[in-house]
Amino acid sequence: MTAPLQSYLGKPELKARFLEEIEKHEIADAITKGTYGAMNGQWHGCAIGCSLRSLNIIKGAKDIDAKTGVHERYKTELGLPVWLAYMEDNIFESLPLDLAKTWPRRFAESVPVGAIVDDIVLAKVLRWTLADAEYGVRYATDDEKIRGYIDTIVAAFDAEISTGGHATAEQREAAARAARAARDAWAAWDAWDAWDAWDARDAWDAWAARDARDAWDDTKKEKAAGFYPALSLYLLELLRELPATSEVAQA
Repeated sequence: MTAPLQSYLGKPELKARFLEEIEKHEIADAITKGTYGAMNGQWHGCAIGCSLRSLNIIKGAKDIDAKTGVHERYKTELGLPVWLAYMEDNIFESLPLDLAKTWPRRFAESVPVGAIVDDIVLAKVLRWTLADAEYGVRYATDDEKIRGYIDTIVAAFDAEISTGGHATAEQREAAARAARAARDAWAAWDAWDAWDAWDARDAWDAWAARDARDAWDDTKKEKAAGFYPALSLYLLELLRELPATSEVAQA
């Protein structure tokens, strides 16, 4: 059996050094949207670019600008699932600029050393995008039939969360049928699809949160503007609540 990933590889010193380098990027105003790393008199990069360049510096890489867009490095070098790297990336690109510039540091700070970020965290986030009382996609439509489909998918997420990822085949099939029926409500379809293939980049590129924002009509744009800031805070809360492993906790 493959051992679960441990955040920061269970090493407090790795988190400390990682945060130190990210803070240097933030202070230098080197964190910018739209590029994994570019030189224009000074290096600039996005959340992922900043984080991976920081890892290159920590490792003493000869080329500190190499592979700064390879999300899969989060798994081997930070002990974090690949889907979480894409989530960090997606939120960063969608936050207002002032919040985006501090996002890599806030994200890195929130993850306890030695925590296991399992797929239930993903299920909780996807559930939030559908059912949050203020920002959930359920409330972006007045069509009760579509809402019913979304509620079925939410119930399946609830089952996955409460059972630790062991919902019944009947519950999963009901959610899949509802997702297909609600295909016009793309966020509902994509949320279930992303859960069903959480490590697949193709699934994450169609992430529910992006479609949730786009689902709001013109009369709800003000509410939509708050979607990503609220989502970012929810994710940070989930990460902070994760327990560190006993070995790290006793260190």
